[in-house]
Amino acid sequence: MERKRGRIRRDVTGKEATDYIRAKLHIFQETGGTSITTESLEQLLEHLDSGRPDRDIGLILAAEKERATAKYGARVNFHLELFKSVIESGHAALRSLFLLNGGAAVAVLALVGHLSTSATTAPHVNKFACPLLWFAVGLALAATASGFTYLVQRAFAARKGRRGRRLNGITVCLCIGSIVAFAVGSAVAYAAIQAIATSQANN
Repeated sequence: MERKRGRIRRDVTGKEATDYIRAKLHIFQETGGTSITTESLEQLLEHLDSGRPDRDIGLILAAEKERATAKYGARVNFHLELFKSVIESGHAALRSLFLLNGGAAVAVLALVGHLSTSATTAPHVNKFACPLLWFAVGLALAATASGFTYLVQRAFAARKGRRGRRLNGITVCLCIGSIVAFAVGSAVAYAAIQAIATSQANN
């Protein structure tokens, strides 16, 4: 043990240095290595000839620790950026669902208003009640999914991974339901328009 500038520094013992070298050799063998270069041996001999092998190996261990810390920090930053991109993608998907169902509902309302101005097409207005309802359901599901995204982020921030994954699954199901509602509403609206066109052609 050595006290320096108010701090206690512990030198690595010879046994710890030997264990470190053996561990490195074991890792080298596991990765398929069968021989060691003369340069590596020369570096090891220089450490031993320096008269302070414990200090030299201690510096090596400190460098390895710094490298491992930097690697861990890079991994954490990578996962953080990935999580941010997932959140941004989710928000973009929710905005698309709002635009799809909201735009379709506005288009149906505009079409209904136009059909109501004509005596021949006014009786067909009620056919668009069903697709309008589907688009409204799609909007409601998208709004609910938007609320669930807050709960998902809160759960992960509180390190409740299991709850966060469960809420995320519910959010995905709500988004799928919103897409299905838009598809059904569009199909029903298309059928209604086709029926009106057919009746007008027959008249």
